[in-house]
Amino acid sequence: MINNNFFEFFLKPVFSKKDSLDVAFCIRNKMYSYSQLYDAVEQIWNVVKDLPEDLIGLYATDDIRTYASIIALWSCGKTYIPLNPKQPKERHIEVIKSVGSHFILSADKKYNIDVESVNMVPTKEVLMDGYSRKESVEFSKVPESTLAYIIFTSGSTGKPKGVPITRGNVAAFIDSMNHIGLDITKEDKCLQPFDLTFDFSVSSYVIPLAKGASIYTIPQKAIKFSYIAGLLEDYHLTVLQMVPSMVRNMLPYMDEVELNSVRYNIFCGEALTGKVLKAWHQANPDMISYNMYGPTEDTVFCTYYKIDKNNVADPLASNDIICIGKTFVNSNLLLLDNHDQIIKDENMEGELCLCGNQLTPGYWNNEKENLAKFLEIDGKRYYRSGDLCYYGEDKNLMFVSRKDFQVKINGFRVELGEIENRYSEISGGNFCVVMPYANEQGNTELAIVIEGDEYDFKAHKTQLANELPAYELPAKWLFIKSIPLNTNGKVDRKAIKQHFEL
Repeated sequence: MINNNFFEFFLKPVFSKKDSLDVAFCIRNKMYSYSQLYDAVEQIWNVVKDLPEDLIGLYATDDIRTYASIIALWSCGKTYIPLNPKQPKERHIEVIKSVGSHFILSADKKYNIDVESVNMVPTKEVLMDGYSRKESVEFSKVPESTLAYIIFTSGSTGKPKGVPITRGNVAAFIDSMNHIGLDITKEDKCLQPFDLTFDFSVSSYVIPLAKGASIYTIPQKAIKFSYIAGLLEDYHLTVLQMVPSMVRNMLPYMDEVELNSVRYNIFCGEALTGKVLKAWHQANPDMISYNMYGPTEDTVFCTYYKIDKNNVADPLASNDIICIGKTFVNSNLLLLDNHDQIIKDENMEGELCLCGNQLTPGYWNNEKENLAKFLEIDGKRYYRSGDLCYYGEDKNLMFVSRKDFQVKINGFRVELGEIENRYSEISGGNFCVVMPYANEQGNTELAIVIEGDEYDFKAHKTQLANELPAYELPAKWLFIKSIPLNTNGKVDRKAIKQHFEL
């Protein structure tokens, strides 16, 4: 069957503007119209449609050709696997091998994976001006179960986990966003501050493009919070999507940040505190904010809580953490206690489990994780989020904490076990514990606590940097004679935190 939903919600709206001079993207202060975007899509489509594989790697650079590559791949029923050029090539090789791909699109010639069986497909030569159209783009008739993308996240075993998301999942997400009250139009100027390996980027480009709006991106090497301030001043952005840590970094400079043009804020990726929210809204009381929640496995966002001038002074919160609200129209949820019994009463903590049309088919080639993370209740398939929540006022969800040791660093999901596993391998088996802590700005960083005598760890630090993304690297290296254990024989993280005053 043809994927009518995905076509109607995304591809059709984008291609309906192929002759429009309206701005589609502003990248490094250069404007690209919807017409130019289409020209790039058509050129790339004529290359990728004949590739003998459906799973295609994509070096996710801040380039109009990168976004055009995504649309071209989707137009011919293919799937993109984003690769962050800032991450180690060893990680790229691991990802590409795991999906069995032999092709990587790249808008920059300097990015080359240097693996004999992998072919680089350059898009740098795609013309943005002077291109003569062939009007040849034809949409492939594919089912909604066709994968739209696979994002690889940090894995507790030391290997990244692939999360495949279908076209039907993306269509359900767009439909859900259409139901929450966001009135985005072609007049809006929308911020896209995320790497394309971060699933929140999907919302930041899919929703604006589906509405014919303009998208303003951030160069990968830029300091995000200062660049955002510059975009607000120069272009008067109207729709923002940000991780709360970005806002925290901007708070000391609020006198210089111009927010009067902003209509909507979407906060995501980390717990939003009342302190951050109220300081942000003081600059423009007429703004409307949404506190969004959602794991990669449930296609970007699946719950929301609306904040405006009617409730910003006293938002629903617990321990200053703003409520994550209620479920999207295409999602559903429940809370389970330690015995997997459904919790219905208010104020009782349980693990948040998610189901619905946005839910991934399951981890890529990882049956062990699928068995551990997915379960069936009353004939419906649910995902165990690992987040502890409870029902608050009017059945709104209140976030408590992580059930495991997964944390968010600048919005990126990090499994502490992955870092511990990698360090153990490169150090020859040294025992360590990785701990999150708040730095002076209130943002989360990591400390690695190593059991044994202090030593010159520079070589290990360098090797770790070659194997892990920058956001997973410990900022502090600490040593302790013996890792403390609790009465159950487990690592006593609370004792470690107290010992080092983290």
